Amino acid sequence: MSGLVARQRHGVRRLGMQPILLAGNPGSGKTRFAQRLSDLLGTPNALINLAGMSDVKVLKGVTRGWASNRPSRLIEFIGQVKVANPLFVLDEIDKAQTYDHGNGGRPHDALLDLLEPGNARRYNDIYLLTECDLSHCLYIATANSLLTLPEPLLSRLQPVLFPMPGPEHTEVIARGIVTDLEREWNVPNGALTVSARDIERLRGLGPREMRRALLGLFGDEVHSAIYTLH
Repeated sequence: MSGLVARQRHGVRRLGMQPILLAGNPGSGKTRFAQRLSDLLGTPNALINLAGMSDVKVLKGVTRGWASNRPSRLIEFIGQVKVANPLFVLDEIDKAQTYDHGNGGRPHDALLDLLEPGNARRYNDIYLLTECDLSHCLYIATANSLLTLPEPLLSRLQPVLFPMPGPEHTEVIARGIVTDLEREWNVPNGALTVSARDIERLRGLGPREMRRALLGLFGDEVHSAIYTLH
């Protein structure tokens, strides 16, 4: 985050920062934090799930000779949002396959180029058959452990240990999840509410479990309303 502060102090208008790696236990809220940070920065974000990924199709595109040919997910998203520096959440980077299965290379190899500004300026998209400048993009990776990540990849990321939230964070997290659900369900702000009693029931849960509990809570409310109408 220091890169953001330094840019602001020196009057740099373009949003940019060193790629960050959030490392912490499953369910601690790493992915949601990254997406929320993107919202606060005012830049679009896209999630790229690396868990189990064994090739570079998502990261480098699919050649035109195949029926599934398409540009990389990064190029597609930039074209959709018309923004040169969106934030890409590289989710579960520690779970990407580390062996080359003969499908164009390993995901980690493609990430080495993406996360190095000099190489990212000349990033080759297999579908477009040309070099693209992706050096303006922002990256936040998430991982449960740093032990399986190769040193060259770690050297391109700024590790940040992400602790499990404590009981004192319950209300803030719960209300943030409610806001997310209102946006996902396209309902007005304030349409979903949680009481002080609900907050106490949620206390001690991680963000992932809290979201499940809130979905259950709102589902029960809808069921009760339907039952009353009938």
